[in-house]
Amino acid sequence: MTSVVLHPRIREVITALDDAQHEMERVCATISPEQESRRVGDGWTVAQVVEHMAIVEDGAGRIVNGIAKQVAGLAETDESSVAPSLARYRVPDPSARKVVAPEVVHPTGGASVAESLARMQHSRSRLVALLESVSGTALGAASFPHPIFGPLDGYQWGLLAAQHQLRHLVQLRHILAS
Repeated sequence: MTSVVLHPRIREVITALDDAQHEMERVCATISPEQESRRVGDGWTVAQVVEHMAIVEDGAGRIVNGIAKQVAGLAETDESSVAPSLARYRVPDPSARKVVAPEVVHPTGGASVAESLARMQHSRSRLVALLESVSGTALGAASFPHPIFGPLDGYQWGLLAAQHQLRHLVQLRHILAS
């Protein structure tokens, strides 16, 4: 977390992103090269799951950047929590509901866990730096459609990136335990 004074909404999103990223890095550090090709049934391999997350992370950052450009100069006056706005999308047990990812975020299968994790770390750093730079800007004033959840504002896209990561961490743990 940064020492810069951040708007409470931005701080909330960055905290969620940081917490999810730290857990992702912790889990990925335990994956051996032999485990990268492990899969359950006809699902993605461990390496493909991590590659998918890196692709999604990069896309989420681009979307938040586009929203930030739309609302540039518009001051945020609301300091209430933004997390409840995504509570309806939380799935307590992600294995209970399979979500079919759009083709655009399917992994190619050509990246190792380390390569995808490095890509994800780079994208996450860019997203956090962007959020810090627009702290105090009304990211809730514009939206971009998610293929499953519909229109999400800039805060929600940031929070969704963290939730997406946590969802796939459950999947990774399940694959690794099999």
